[in-house]
Amino acid sequence: MITEKTIILGTDLHNKPSELASKLVRDLVKGTDWKILSIQNRKDYSKEKNTTIIPKIFSSDKLRRIFQGSILPFYLLFNRRRYKKIIMFWNSEGKYHYFLFKFMKILKYNINFVVISGYDKNYKNLKFCDKIICQSERMKKYLRKDFPKKDIEAIYSWTNLEVFIPRKKENIILIPSVPYKIKDFEGRGIHKIIKILKQENFKSVIIFRSQEAYNYFKNLNLKNIILINKILNDNELGKIMSNIKVIPLIYEKNTPDMPLSAIEGLASGCAIICKDNMGLADIIKKEKCGIVIKSDNEIIPAIKKIFQNINYNKNARKTAEKYFDKKNRKKYYN
Repeated sequence: MITEKTIILGTDLHNKPSELASKLVRDLVKGTDWKILSIQNRKDYSKEKNTTIIPKIFSSDKLRRIFQGSILPFYLLFNRRRYKKIIMFWNSEGKYHYFLFKFMKILKYNINFVVISGYDKNYKNLKFCDKIICQSERMKKYLRKDFPKKDIEAIYSWTNLEVFIPRKKENIILIPSVPYKIKDFEGRGIHKIIKILKQENFKSVIIFRSQEAYNYFKNLNLKNIILINKILNDNELGKIMSNIKVIPLIYEKNTPDMPLSAIEGLASGCAIICKDNMGLADIIKKEKCGIVIKSDNEIIPAIKKIFQNINYNKNARKTAEKYFDKKNRKKYYN
């Protein structure tokens, strides 16, 4: 467990853990010397032990950011007497974050920042951090160019290898994380997935976290598709993933470096199809646990190739055991 007084800061770290940051945080904070500071966005407000939620108040994203951004410094000031370290699973872009990081340094916080985004972000504000944690060797090399003398450590994420396990595989593809809003479909490659499902009669399972996205897909009347609209716990998600052969992650922008859905999928024996725009691609190529594509025209042939070769699925599980064991979390306590 974390042994010094530490604040964990990020968006939607409260309530049911579903995203990468919230799941990692829940595994990390198992002591009495920590506090979660969660900026509410999508998730419902809920009272939890050792958790302070900065509420959204406004439905407008612009007003929400102004309100939360205004009161966040006061939370940090108020808690500084008790807590001296802060681990951020958050953003680092723009002028607001520049002044926030600078403010935290004035308060003499020891700042650790966990990079969970991709290579289309501006990380210049991380110059204020005492330590930068990333999730791949590729990202470490990428950040080293801007911060040659900074303490940077690559720590792979982890998952529960006893819950996410492979079973008898079927020729099914899984879309495990559809964006909340339709306007974000293009950036996450969902429009391409829709095109593929219209073109090919692939048996598919699609998991949603918002009624808006679910309704959109439901109105498409796609065939041979199972639609699931709820936040699944690990046991429920693991049961679904255990039979799946392929997870295509065709991100265009806002690309996570090491998507949690891919890590859980690999543990479940799911092969991954992705582009070469994330650190995960290096592992996929090296361990032959999926296919890294160069163009959209390669997606359907890649799916069919994996359907015909179970070795991709066997390698997926071996890859998860090699890289994504829970022992990785111990490195955060150093």
